[in-house]
Amino acid sequence: MAATPLVRTCPIRIISVHLLDAAGRLLRVLFLDREGHISAEPHFVPRAEALILASNQQRVLGPQARVQVL
Repeated sequence: MAATPLVRTCPIRIISVHLLDAAGRLLRVLFLDREGHISAEPHFVPRAEALILASNQQRVLGPQARVQVL
């Protein structure tokens, strides 16, 4: 019987929004909440929702930000 690898994934994520200046330098780090609102405090979001919210927010903000799911 072969051992199956254990994949550990956290079901809850934080979405960070890195606001950038025109040269691409970091200006500020903010966070998204579950409703997609930007705030200064981190919020925990279920993984599937976090991926969708981050993708949508990246489209909205474009090159002036880098949205990451942590």
